[in-house]
Amino acid sequence: MRTCFLSSLLVLALSVPAWLAAAPPVSAADGAKKIVFVHGRASHGYGGHAYGPAFRMVAEILNENVPAVHAVVVQDDQDLSVLDSADAIMLGSDGGALVKQLGDRLEPLMKKGIGLGCIHYTVDPTDPVAVKRLIDWIGGAYERHWSVNPHWEADFQTFPDHPVARGLKPFKSNDEWYYHMRFAEDMRGVTPILSAVPPEATRQRPDGPHSGNPHVRARSGMPEVVAWTYERPGGGRGFGFTGMHTHWNWAQDSFRTSVLNALVWLAGAEVPEDGVPSKTPTLEQLESYLGQTRPDNFNADAVREQIAKMNP
Repeated sequence: MRTCFLSSLLVLALSVPAWLAAAPPVSAADGAKKIVFVHGRASHGYGGHAYGPAFRMVAEILNENVPAVHAVVVQDDQDLSVLDSADAIMLGSDGGALVKQLGDRLEPLMKKGIGLGCIHYTVDPTDPVAVKRLIDWIGGAYERHWSVNPHWEADFQTFPDHPVARGLKPFKSNDEWYYHMRFAEDMRGVTPILSAVPPEATRQRPDGPHSGNPHVRARSGMPEVVAWTYERPGGGRGFGFTGMHTHWNWAQDSFRTSVLNALVWLAGAEVPEDGVPSKTPTLEQLESYLGQTRPDNFNADAVREQIAKMNP
């Protein structure tokens, strides 16, 4: 009977995703900068808007490769007192929910100079007060009837001389890249990190809060900023990244490195000369962070082929 029980435990342990497996807690080194990730629940199907899985993976990479920082991940319905000791905060939620939900709590932290990053749908908080706050905190925000959110393949060829761009190489990425953000006046304090010229078809969609508008159509052929850094006038750093609709894009090396670099920079630590190192994850490794059963209709071979083309 004891043998059967131990065998059952072994099978259970082997079936648990990597991020849930028992492991010794990571201790922050003396003086390490604390990065706190806060996420809402995943949505948009298998691997869509998977903020929690992405944050667990990115935090693990940082803790393994950058001794100068220590990353922790919490869900939005958990104890958030850890925010009070953060050097940088990264938010991930649909509809900018966390920007609105935590706005009053974040305000004094931003005034203290704590770094803040927002990814994908987080940059679209909808509420005018939250939009203004986000522009003040990270230098830009999605503004409805001004910004748009099409799916397109962005071709990133050049990068600025900035710590967040260290180690980046030209790459292409098919994602829901929001563009034509509402930025701080005259782009003061804003440094574009990822910019590309969108396909003309993305500008010609009918008017709507997300689909199109005359301002976007007037910019035909012009590059658009989809990831940026910000240095607040009163101190503190911000980062906006509009991609990450699908979890599989984390397999693109420069896509992943740009976010890793930004988190280190947000916390006030030194970004490695060649960027934060990390290995290209396989499909199975990416799935392990999801902690979900693969749906029967999931075309794993197609996604593997997609991943294989990301880093030619």
